[in-house]
Amino acid sequence: MGLVSFAEAQKLARVESMKVDAIFAAATDHQKASPSPLQPMTDREILYLAQKYLHGLEANVGTVPFEERARSERLEAVQEASFDISQGGIEDAGLQQVASRVAGSAGRPSLPLSDLLRVTEAIQRALLEHYARDEDRASLRAEGRYDPAFSAVDGRALPIPPLTVRKAIELYKADPERSNVAPRTRGAYEFRYRLLEELLGPDKLIGSVTRADVREARDIMLRLPPNAAKRFPGKTLREIAVAAEKDKIAPMSAKSGVLYVEALSALFNWLSREEMVSRNPAVGLKGPALDDETDRRSFSIDELRKLLEASAFNGECGYGWLYWMPRLALYTGARFAELLALRVADVVEEDGVTCISISPHENRRLKTRGSKRLVPIHPALEQAGFLQHVATQPEHGLVFPDAVGPKDMITAQNKKMGREIRSLFEDDTLVFHGLRHTFKDAAGRARIPRDLVSMLGGWKIGDGHAAMDSYGRDRLLPVLFEEISKIEFPGLDIGSAR
Repeated sequence: MGLVSFAEAQKLARVESMKVDAIFAAATDHQKASPSPLQPMTDREILYLAQKYLHGLEANVGTVPFEERARSERLEAVQEASFDISQGGIEDAGLQQVASRVAGSAGRPSLPLSDLLRVTEAIQRALLEHYARDEDRASLRAEGRYDPAFSAVDGRALPIPPLTVRKAIELYKADPERSNVAPRTRGAYEFRYRLLEELLGPDKLIGSVTRADVREARDIMLRLPPNAAKRFPGKTLREIAVAAEKDKIAPMSAKSGVLYVEALSALFNWLSREEMVSRNPAVGLKGPALDDETDRRSFSIDELRKLLEASAFNGECGYGWLYWMPRLALYTGARFAELLALRVADVVEEDGVTCISISPHENRRLKTRGSKRLVPIHPALEQAGFLQHVATQPEHGLVFPDAVGPKDMITAQNKKMGREIRSLFEDDTLVFHGLRHTFKDAAGRARIPRDLVSMLGGWKIGDGHAAMDSYGRDRLLPVLFEEISKIEFPGLDIGSAR
């Protein structure tokens, strides 16, 4: 407040209405996306406005004068202002003007009379709290806290806005960090966060979520069976968990459970980082332990031979995507989606090396930034006739047009690939992605430097930029071709589509 005269103190409430614009302009306003003015304000929203207003007053309070006379004048001014505010009541026009400006700064430029009076009352309480504290300061007493609604408010940190679970999840999903999430991944996220919203309570204030709440949400999620909503339509998640246990239906896999727990932790980590919660109730929250034996593994030579000689993959059904996909994965280390969505234009020649260009386009999003890369075509693929296959496809089309169907191509054909592989092997750790591990193992046996293996496969291991700098950008592709050509699988004949 600063040093004021007795006469000025009588006008202090009116002066505050002029100060509030500057105070709120300097503060980050989490309420700009608040509901339409036609929607009544909640008690928690109004309390937050008053808390934020008090924070602004406390942050701009003047230094207590050293001279006793000046302190006495300040004390008298504060007491007079406090009396004026307490006597004015919520019908006071000046106080209503302050309340209206506070609400307008928070994205509520017009209020129904009932809301205006409620905001005015809250602002009055904030002013009285401010004057009571300033009276302590002017009297050289220990500064007290008088109204419980403002006990945690000071001039240092902005009060935490009243976010509900639903609103917090909406803000998290809208964060720019998640703007490039692939549609398929986004769909999975949406489902997980719908579950979290139901389990935590959509209208529960995010700041009131406790450790017990997140543990309960985790435990219920881990008891849910696959396709829970389809199996038990019309039931709540808690009811589904109980019914599934009663009917002895196995819960979701441990890997799926880990993804749900990670979604819960990621939400609160982000809220904590953005200072929307004062504490993180999900910190260190653990999902189910994963059994190493159930992880995806590499293929042995015998298993590769069995895979490539199977009727679905040996050319009996044609030389389309089913024929080429396992062979490409084996000699490039690329992911399923990266290969299936290859365009003819993605097969390029640079620095005298024929490569597959793995980059994002309308039919393909990449998993990570490091996934964008050029992978030289292994001599074994060229000998098997891959380049001839590419040459027979339309210039502006896909390398595997036979994979296109009425449904999402990547999802549908990934499931088909999984079914074909499962029909050959009882071991459920043998999946298409295991070919990527097989490539990496073969690169290790060939003693290819780890940073170059990282560049070939799009892994995060190593420093691709350092590798590029050490070999020279103009020599990098020839070096990559030389290294990838060292990969071999003794005793394996991948056949030929020539």
